[in-house]
Amino acid sequence: MVRSALKVIGLFFLGSYPVSINAFVAIRPKAKALGPSNTGASIASPSSSVLRAAPASRVHILPNEADVTAAVHRIVESSAEAAIAARGRFALAIPGGSVLKVLSTLDPSSDWPSKTTLAFVNHKCVPVDDTGSAIEAQAREKFLGRWGLDDVTSLGGTDDGEGEARDYESRLRALPEPTLPRDADGFPVFDLALVGVGDDGHIGSLYPNRDEIDVVDGPWIVAAYMKDPPSISLTLPVMQRARSTVISAAGKSPKYPNGKASAMRLAVADEGVTPKDFPASALREHAVWIFDEPNGSETDMGLSTVEEAVADATASDVPIVG
Repeated sequence: MVRSALKVIGLFFLGSYPVSINAFVAIRPKAKALGPSNTGASIASPSSSVLRAAPASRVHILPNEADVTAAVHRIVESSAEAAIAARGRFALAIPGGSVLKVLSTLDPSSDWPSKTTLAFVNHKCVPVDDTGSAIEAQAREKFLGRWGLDDVTSLGGTDDGEGEARDYESRLRALPEPTLPRDADGFPVFDLALVGVGDDGHIGSLYPNRDEIDVVDGPWIVAAYMKDPPSISLTLPVMQRARSTVISAAGKSPKYPNGKASAMRLAVADEGVTPKDFPASALREHAVWIFDEPNGSETDMGLSTVEEAVADATASDVPIVG
């Protein structure tokens, strides 16, 4: 496995998180006691996320797109098997976009989908059966039906961002802890969160230079009004606290011969960006990053292997909560 150098920059703050200068591990704040009817977003000071993060340490550059797809498939299956062996259930969070394409070619090797609870990293506030815009409808069409995965935590299907965020958090909070574990601060701990990164650095629906990235002190879900209709998104602490958070980028086009290479460099290595102006950098030391060679071409790192990427994302020294 090839790891980037960890250059210590000093004490900095991510949202309202004081962060260790030695290992870039967030010291988690105490969560407020928020019930299903009390999920209003609490916004941290915008100045609290302006300082810089050290480069990511768990970055894998694989030779091609097929290897990235294979690694993600193996991570999903290994994570599912480990969680089910430990407590009988697997909690999975997924976004839309290219991740759906990756998952569409996964053929489960066992019956783990029947013991899986699926939630969404982000989702537009649209009817859930709208195959043009709804991640749930697209996922059902591409793979959920074939997998036999029926336990999906769905949105209500309205265009009311605040209402959908409140209701979605209520649905997640209603899940028993063996299904969706909580940590000591009361935040949910997904066994696996697959998170997408946009060219502008957005993760889920947490976009640059907007208040949603600063919601760190209690809510699990936030409404995002970057686009119309609005979206809901997992908040940053929830993305950070998954047992395994995986971000992959692969593929290219004539217009973008190196895919998202520039965005991936900013996400994992650029010391000039901040979580506020490039949200993906807030996951540097919380995620395993897996790129094909074009998408990793601006990181100045050597090649890794599928086996090393999978081992990093499913490390047995990370405890399963439940």
